[in-house]
Amino acid sequence: MLGYRGVVKGLRLVIGLLAGATAAAPASGDEPSQFSISPFVGYRVGGNFRVNDTGQLISLDDHDAFALAIDARADEGREYELFYSRQSTDLRGNGFTPIDTVVEYLHVGGTVALADDERLKPYFGGGLGATRLSPGLAPGSVDTRFSVSFALGARAPLTQHFSLRFEARGYLTPIGTHTALFCRSDQGGALCQVRARGSLLLQGDFLAGATYAF
Repeated sequence: MLGYRGVVKGLRLVIGLLAGATAAAPASGDEPSQFSISPFVGYRVGGNFRVNDTGQLISLDDHDAFALAIDARADEGREYELFYSRQSTDLRGNGFTPIDTVVEYLHVGGTVALADDERLKPYFGGGLGATRLSPGLAPGSVDTRFSVSFALGARAPLTQHFSLRFEARGYLTPIGTHTALFCRSDQGGALCQVRARGSLLLQGDFLAGATYAF
């Protein structure tokens, strides 16, 4: 067990290492931030399926969404980005029993600055990743699909480390020719709540948030 002198020696060692690292590090006041984190709130629209048996169109309700972006500086005007977005909504149609549905996107991509104005910094972004469709609290399996996204946004700097961020982002998820969603197994075999025809699942987010850069 460490005694008082051992603790003091350890603290002195840590303080000495931190002091040495601080002295060796260059002044960072003028250096660009290397990372940033941006939480968003917003609204998501779109999302239609064509039922395979009847041809009926069923849709995801437009609903609130939230998102989180983590960016790492690549070079001047470009950033790598990990982007996550989530929406809790209902899948419904005429004569179709609504299904609580959670739609999530997780994409890896980046952003490219379109201009470098002091007051407003527009950018273009995009990503590749996965769409996750899950039936909320209802029984059924989770379905994960490949998807892509494209974004157009702007940052409005407030201070060196804080800025407002606004973004419109579209998602494209290919749906197979005969897609079964929210399936479960029981004594009678597999039961799927939705069997959809091949198409694209298209959705769009309108987001507003704040960015902290460090």
